[in-house]
Amino acid sequence: MTSAETTIVLDDATASAIRLMLSKLDEQDVAVVFEMVGGTGPIGDLAAEAMKDRNIDL
Repeated sequence: MTSAETTIVLDDATASAIRLMLSKLDEQDVAVVFEMVGGTGPIGDLAAEAMKDRNIDL
């Protein structure tokens, strides 16, 4: 578990892998990922980016 003061940074390879995985998910599943992480952190940022690119609304 991380504290509120912890910053998590993904390296380029990991961020690219997550973008690829998100691109393979259907729209509902991308929204689920976003909601699962509370829209925060690097995964939330990448999911939000995917939602914006694919015009997915919650």
